[in-house]
Parts: sequence; structure tokens; C-alpha cells
Amino acid sequence: MTAPIQVQFDFALAPSGLTIHLRATATLHHSDPYYVIDNIQVAGQPDHQPPVLPEIEIKKNKSGSWVHCDSEKESLLSVAVGAAIDNIERKK
Repeated sequence: MTAPIQVQFDFALAPSGLTIHLRATATLHHSDPYYVIDNIQVAGQPDHQPPVLPEIEIKKNKSGSWVHCDSEKESLLSVAVGAAIDNIERKK
């Protein structure tokens, strides 16, 4: 595994129209490339708060979409976190 990266992203609570700005830790797992996303918290809140969402594992599928490793399906969360990871990777 490589050093974790900190990502920030907007998560839309469909269909309410509300959007929450979140932050999380993303760690790349190399043997079967996927990211473990944990410590998902509301951005701007103190660091030692409990996570607001459970840990997830996401990866890019063959078509380039960010999906959950277990279901191979996209979600609003996988797409939002994946876009944040892509933005960080482009800046390297």
C-alpha cells in the first residue's frame, strides 16, 4: 500500500437536493488496484469525530467508472470520491 491521501468531495443527498462537503482518507491497495476509503467525515469539523459513513472500497472498472469493489456498481458516493481521487492524481 502507498501513503494515504486526503480527499475532499461534495456528496449529494438525492433526491433532497442537499449537498454535504466531506473529507476522507483514501489508501491505494496495489495487488488488486482499488482504494480503501475510510474516516469519512464532514469537512470543517474537528478531526476526532466519528465517521459519518462506513469504510468503502472502490475501483475503476473497464469503462473508467468508479464502482464499489463488492457490487461492481456505481453509487453517488463512489463517483464523488473517485472524481476527487482523479483530481488529485492529475495534479501529481
